[in-house]
Amino acid sequence: MQQEQEMLQFLRFSGIEAEKEVFELLQGYDVLKFFGIRILKFALLVYATLFLAVAIPFVWTYFIGGMISMVFLMRLLNHGVKYIQFRGGRITVRKDGVEIVSGKKTFLVKADNITYLEVNVFGNLIIREKYSSASFPVLLLGDEEKSRILELFHDMSPQRTRMFKKSWEVFDAILVAFILAMHIRQFLVQAYFIPTGSMEDTLQIGDHLLVEKITFGPIVPRMIGMDSEVRIWGLRTIKKGDVVIFRPPGDDERDFIKRCIAVAGDVLHINDDDGYVYVNGQRTEEQYVKCPRIVGSNCTDYRSFGKRIIEGKVPKGHIVVLGDNRTNSQDSRYFGYVPVERVKGRAFVLYWNTDQILDRGSEGKRRDFFFLRFGLIR
Repeated sequence: MQQEQEMLQFLRFSGIEAEKEVFELLQGYDVLKFFGIRILKFALLVYATLFLAVAIPFVWTYFIGGMISMVFLMRLLNHGVKYIQFRGGRITVRKDGVEIVSGKKTFLVKADNITYLEVNVFGNLIIREKYSSASFPVLLLGDEEKSRILELFHDMSPQRTRMFKKSWEVFDAILVAFILAMHIRQFLVQAYFIPTGSMEDTLQIGDHLLVEKITFGPIVPRMIGMDSEVRIWGLRTIKKGDVVIFRPPGDDERDFIKRCIAVAGDVLHINDDDGYVYVNGQRTEEQYVKCPRIVGSNCTDYRSFGKRIIEGKVPKGHIVVLGDNRTNSQDSRYFGYVPVERVKGRAFVLYWNTDQILDRGSEGKRRDFFFLRFGLIR
């Protein structure tokens, strides 16, 4: 948004060396480009406000985004009004004053009457006289002419001007970076932290991991005007063995991480006697299951859950998920089948464990940033 930085600058009409400098308003294609870019920016700003309001749980998002959008819209409307008013016009800076041509009107502000000039938040050059003022839309000049006309005048406070411009640059950079980061988080990859032991030993308490959202297709959140979330086309469907992030049925606040055991159309049976899961009549050999109790058992049963709510054929559009630590996992045995549309992504890389970052070795010596748990999640 570099074009928007000419704001809040205070100038003095003094030391004008050129006899005459003429600056004409944008015309033709340049006008269409000027307004087209700003209309597109405004549309993106409104979209970003609606997106962030549902992507992050912050009640002030609509207000903050609405205020920023309103300021941007007011500037855009000002540009439109000023272009209609000054269409075909120009501004001429001379030693004896400033001449402004607006439509068929021409008027001169004499140098002796000018107290100071300012560029306001709408991008207008305000020429202040003792009892009146005149204005000209400098943002409707070309980029080079816009810089050149301001260089003709003496900046009354260069340090303040630099501060305003630097503040705007920093704000603009932070805003763009934040919006981009939220889109990456929503559509590409998101970081998660493991707070429980339900996926041990594959994932341990304190693990930090990345979840990618391209494989199953990213989800467009439900915004104003949409009936529901929309999943964009992915690379493939969920397969047995995938470690997935999802929100269980009836819970829209918490994200769970479990392993997919069966997909739509599979016939599932959990045998309480031997502790194994049977899919389509075949016993699944799950080397990743943590089973400390009985040798020869896979520790998967309903004894702590009561009703068998996931026995039989898996319904269309649903999957069955179980934790690798079967004796300490709240999974499909508790909340039932998981609709595919509630799956957010696939866990694919583990990059550290909080407890091991400042781990002490076997000899008691401190080993800072000891990234032992790093690798792909399988």
